[in-house]
Amino acid sequence: MNSKVQLGIKAVLIVTSVLLTVRIYQSIMQPINFQRIENTRLCEVTEQLESIREAQLAYKSEFGSYCASIDELVGFVDTGFISIIERKDTSFMYYDKIYQKDMNKDSVIIRVLGQESVSTQLFGEGFMAETLRNISGTDSTFTMDASEINKNGVDVATFEVSAPYKVIFADIAEEYPQAYKKVENDAWTIGSLTEPTISGNYENTRCKTE
Repeated sequence: MNSKVQLGIKAVLIVTSVLLTVRIYQSIMQPINFQRIENTRLCEVTEQLESIREAQLAYKSEFGSYCASIDELVGFVDTGFISIIERKDTSFMYYDKIYQKDMNKDSVIIRVLGQESVSTQLFGEGFMAETLRNISGTDSTFTMDASEINKNGVDVATFEVSAPYKVIFADIAEEYPQAYKKVENDAWTIGSLTEPTISGNYENTRCKTE
């Protein structure tokens, strides 16, 4: 075997070795890199979901039910007002005809003192309600619905907001195919249409905001 052939074989082996090393490195780093991106994005979506929850609670306090439309909820935060209420516990004496004596009765006095912008009261001056509409980093809106269930004979208002992973990570699905495939059917959600809860499925993860 002459020196040119040997040199050629060595060159092929080196190239092959480099390619294998690169592939091994990529297979190791792909899930690590994806996890970093995943954590950052999910934390951003978590903040949005918790803000939406606050808006839903304010909406319910005004209208008695949760909002089923993200567009309507954004409009409520942007231009709506919340009543400022003073609640005072009190008591008074009254004559009970059955027992034929004066008795004490507890009562609550509720006074509406005025109104304040929903946006200002919930999130402070300068908050942009439009930031609640689209899932962070995308052009897609959150999936939202509201309903009412009967729990132990009591009608309970419910709502659910969802951000599918397919939307959150759509732009990097091809770059991290293996890691993406493991989570593509998941979603970051808050609330439930079938249970009386306003919790999120993220609340035991490190993306929970302080």
